[in-house]
Amino acid sequence: MLIRILVTALFSVLSSVSFAQIQAIQGFVLDKQTGKPIPSASVLLKSSDNKIQAFERTDTKGFFSFKSKGVDSKIFLEINHLGYKKYRNELNEVKENLHIELETNVTLLDSILVKSKPAIQQHGDTLVYNVGSFANGMDRSIGDVLKKMPGIEVSDNGSIKYQGQAISNLYIDSDDLLDDRYAIGTKTIPHKMVEDVQVLRNHEPLKVLKDKRLSDAVALNLVIKEESKLKMTGEIKIGAGLPKLYDAEVNSILLNKKFKLLNVLQGNNIGKDLAGDFVGFNRASILAKLGKTPINNLLSLGTVGAPPLGKTNYFFNNHGSINANNLVNLKDDWQLKSNIQLLLGNDRNHFEGEDIYLTESEKFILQEIQDRKSEDFITSFRFTATKNTANQYISNNLNLEYSWESSRANIYSNHAGNKGILDEKIKGFSNQLFYVPKTNSDHIIQLDWYLDYGNKPQTLRLSPGVFADKLNNGIDYDLSKQFVEVPTLYTRATLGYRIPTTRIRQNYQMGAVLDKQRFNSSIIRESFGILHPISGDSLKNNMDWKRYNISVEAQYDWSKNRFSMQLNLPLELQITRYADPIFNINKKQENLLLMPSLNSKLLISDEDELNLTLQRSKSFGNIDNVYRGIVLRNYRSLSNNIANLAEHENRSASLDYKFARTKKMLFMNAGLSYTQIISSNMVSNQISDNSSTTQLVDRENQVQTFSSNIGLDKFIFKWASSLKLNAQWSVSDYNQLFNQELLSYKQYNYSIRTNIESKVYKSINLSYHGSLSWSQNKQENSDGDLDQNSFGLSQTIGLPLYFNSIYLRMNARHLYNKQDGFDDINYLFLDAFARYRIKKWNSDLELSLTNLANIKTFDTYMINANMQSHNQYQLRGRMAVLKYIFNFK
Repeated sequence: MLIRILVTALFSVLSSVSFAQIQAIQGFVLDKQTGKPIPSASVLLKSSDNKIQAFERTDTKGFFSFKSKGVDSKIFLEINHLGYKKYRNELNEVKENLHIELETNVTLLDSILVKSKPAIQQHGDTLVYNVGSFANGMDRSIGDVLKKMPGIEVSDNGSIKYQGQAISNLYIDSDDLLDDRYAIGTKTIPHKMVEDVQVLRNHEPLKVLKDKRLSDAVALNLVIKEESKLKMTGEIKIGAGLPKLYDAEVNSILLNKKFKLLNVLQGNNIGKDLAGDFVGFNRASILAKLGKTPINNLLSLGTVGAPPLGKTNYFFNNHGSINANNLVNLKDDWQLKSNIQLLLGNDRNHFEGEDIYLTESEKFILQEIQDRKSEDFITSFRFTATKNTANQYISNNLNLEYSWESSRANIYSNHAGNKGILDEKIKGFSNQLFYVPKTNSDHIIQLDWYLDYGNKPQTLRLSPGVFADKLNNGIDYDLSKQFVEVPTLYTRATLGYRIPTTRIRQNYQMGAVLDKQRFNSSIIRESFGILHPISGDSLKNNMDWKRYNISVEAQYDWSKNRFSMQLNLPLELQITRYADPIFNINKKQENLLLMPSLNSKLLISDEDELNLTLQRSKSFGNIDNVYRGIVLRNYRSLSNNIANLAEHENRSASLDYKFARTKKMLFMNAGLSYTQIISSNMVSNQISDNSSTTQLVDRENQVQTFSSNIGLDKFIFKWASSLKLNAQWSVSDYNQLFNQELLSYKQYNYSIRTNIESKVYKSINLSYHGSLSWSQNKQENSDGDLDQNSFGLSQTIGLPLYFNSIYLRMNARHLYNKQDGFDDINYLFLDAFARYRIKKWNSDLELSLTNLANIKTFDTYMINANMQSHNQYQLRGRMAVLKYIFNFK
């Protein structure tokens, strides 16, 4: 109740700011013959040139209401409703108690053409956005339009959220063509093909489970226009530029009821990362998950991450990819789908880094300069057969994955040089069979079987050899060669029985899991051209790992009026065995785990809801936590473990409030969360003047995090403007074990993001995207000398202009960073873009100018506990690309 009062008060304040000194235009629309109210009539305020100034729909009582600062002598009130004659009358003054009677208009028509429709409509749990109400001549893809729709957020990588919640699926005319790798779709599908965007709240993808279980998932459905379903469409893009640049793409799109295909062939060297199209936003990304406990990236060439810039500025690439997505709907509700992705290319980068580790008595500086080149090849084949009806659901999904990457680097660290080579390869497959039939008693049976196998062998070569004091008795040698692989077999089978016919809906499930891995590693040294295994068992691993899970789970759903609740009670017996004869390890651990969770929802109104989630879980570490032999992770890092199997207890609670006023195109959300993680061990970092060593040791560690967020999204139809605001705050308590000293920290993070798209005058628009971030890192029980603060600002101002067939845009991006102990960082990037529409040829001509200021290097700062990082990256400099785009139909 308190939250509802606070949100209502906030909404009232916002309304008072936006509509100060506003008068009401309101009244009733009635049937002239019967005197009964007419619901769902379209009521519009129009200017003398017939432009819509405001829009409303009558409610069930025929009532409508507008807010106005006063009525111009040339403002018209227009009312439309199917079956009645149009009403149009000039308003010379503000009126509050209008009673407008509509005359019936009975006309037999062969067909009806609806020329206008509301921008947003609500039908139960479905919200419908009319694409034409938000698109303009500056937009090309449906992704461009989604960014302007109130309540919907599209991130730079293409992931989509609705009121702060990530969507579970992106459907195209109710078919899930792209799975959760949908970024290629929102970038490629023209917005002119899409009639509406439907937001499906409380979404249930299985028809047999519709209204049989509670769901808080949110999905999007793109409703394709009928005329766009008739034949295949697509684009051919050919671009060239300076210095020695190319960008090419061919795509084909067919989206009808029986066949759907979206195939894209593309290549470029302008900094577009095509691997981003392979990313799954909800489930595991391609090649990122091999089993339940994946160990994929133990070895690396460097220690520096990517800069906070678009990849176009720093990604020196030459890549080509195929992204083929095809779906066919057969008889008897069967659906076949294939998703084939392939990427081949190379890239390079240059960066310089400096990590400073601080204690009250010491200071360690680790420097790094690296020139890296890599070649990579990625393939993924996914084949799916599905039958989704009200009586049963059958699905089988087969994935085949293969990739390799070879990277070479020249590395300079603290005045010492190395040449590094990292070769890695992934191969694996997975298959999931899911069968959900309905019984004669309207109960539900669920059968799920999942199997996957994968391996990622990695080999790291460093010359001259490193860590001579630990790996070769202090004698210099020519080359270090580290090999690691962790082949993984994972299978899971579950059987469930759901009883949805009682007041408290019940679901019972039993399952079994096998997770099997083997950790193999060794270090070899080379001297005078001869390879020698380095003596000492401490440098090898041959660990066998098996984990068995047997579980039962009871789930109860209950709902009454506006309140619903779901209680999950999973009970799991977990048996873990791991053995390594090299270290005489042979251990077995049994654990009985009860991990309850409670989700509840209160519908405060038709558009407002309050969600509470409580959860307690317990988990145990994986093979990565118990291997004993030393692994050379990179040129300056060694790691191993001396602790027992890690135990993690997680307690969390979250409270979320969602507020919407669909007719006013206003959406808000707010949330509070608390998480406590208690671990039985922690990472010990040992830093010297030229190297680092990490070990997992037995020592309890506790991390607590409080966080909150609030978001506001408003579309102002009259000004064709959208405003998106988001603010976040968090505080964390955690510990670091550094050079045998336990350091306690408290970190505060604050951030504010805003996006504004506004129409300034006719065809002139203004866009602003900004973010502010503050970070405070405080060491507990100290004199404050090691406390660190940082401030960051990123803002982009764009000036789009559109008239006739010409679209122009100038962008200025400003980045500012301030951190204790370093000089301020200040950058201004300028970009320009122009497009000319050649209607006669159904083509576009585009010119892109990037980094007009020709900035060649970029610096960043970062703080983390007692570490400060200063990194410098090489940028691509000024670029110009001219592109010709032909649209075929």
